Amino acid sequence: MRPPRRASREQQKQSRFARIKLVARELFLCNGYERTTLREIGRKARVGAGTILRYVPDKRELLLLLFNEDHKTVSQAATAELSEGKRFLDQSIDGFRHYYRYFGAYPDYARAILRESTFYNPLVVRPAPATAAGARSIERIKRTIEIARRRGEITIDESDDALARFVFEIYQIECRHWLAAQEPDVEAGLVELRRALSILQRGFSRH
Repeated sequence: MRPPRRASREQQKQSRFARIKLVARELFLCNGYERTTLREIGRKARVGAGTILRYVPDKRELLLLLFNEDHKTVSQAATAELSEGKRFLDQSIDGFRHYYRYFGAYPDYARAILRESTFYNPLVVRPAPATAAGARSIERIKRTIEIARRRGEITIDESDDALARFVFEIYQIECRHWLAAQEPDVEAGLVELRRALSILQRGFSRH
């Protein structure tokens, strides 16, 4: 009888990194980003801190990597909300609600993400995941604008890309204001975001 095959080096590497990310997420959420060190992550993940640096250059990049992975899932749910029958404001808020719920569940973690990433500037050319989440959000917003334009709600002669970036910037600002509260309320934050977007929408139509 043949002995069981040992996992390949690549499989071992992937398994080790998965364990590192699992531990890092747990410590970031429980102890806070600032109080968590790579040494502590390594100890709990049963690897040296130097081993972690083979996968990511620093703790900040590990945080952003975790967020980017979460962001993919959240964005999929938000994108699934898109409908040709929804008006621009309703469509926008229904999509952003998924992100607000994610941030609202772990506000301290969310604040660390915003502080370390400046919520990702999608126009800065850096390796993934530094631009991935921002670009993903802008692409989803662009689809809401395309739908609104087909509905006649947006008529301004400006590119959909530019308008999507404008909406994204407003979202960043409002999200930061909302998370400044001790206990951010999701629906209250979305009310303020809707107000800001309603003002913005007025400029999206020619009178």
